[in-house]
Amino acid sequence: MPSDDAKNGDSAGLSADSPVDVEELFRALREEVRRSGADPGAGAGDEDERRIARAEAERLWPVSADRSLRLRPGVRGGLGTPVKAVLRKLMRWYVEPLAAEQRSFNLAVLTLVDDLAGRIEHDVKRLERRIEAIEESSGANAGPKP
Repeated sequence: MPSDDAKNGDSAGLSADSPVDVEELFRALREEVRRSGADPGAGAGDEDERRIARAEAERLWPVSADRSLRLRPGVRGGLGTPVKAVLRKLMRWYVEPLAAEQRSFNLAVLTLVDDLAGRIEHDVKRLERRIEAIEESSGANAGPKP
């Protein structure tokens, strides 16, 4: 009976003879995760990625117990859909308070994140102005050397 390692390696297109560049593999995996959207905002942090992550958060924050039912074809769909609709209305009293709390929390978090982003931007600009002032004053004090 062949070993599982050889079977899996062959089927995956890998061979034990070829060297693996771990850094290149890790970079490729990280890029694939970034492109998939599974890790929004975790890239280099440029403005576009932050805007995309913020838009996604804005789209997803309103959690609700109401979701559309998927209609199945055939008898199961014909009988199951009305039963699901009734059950959903009966369970709404139980689920909706949790969804309302989650919406409140999500709104509070998004508001806080926006506030923190504004504060950071303001502080960065203030520090840049201070650095420029220090550089100007140190340049003026140094003067030409004899």
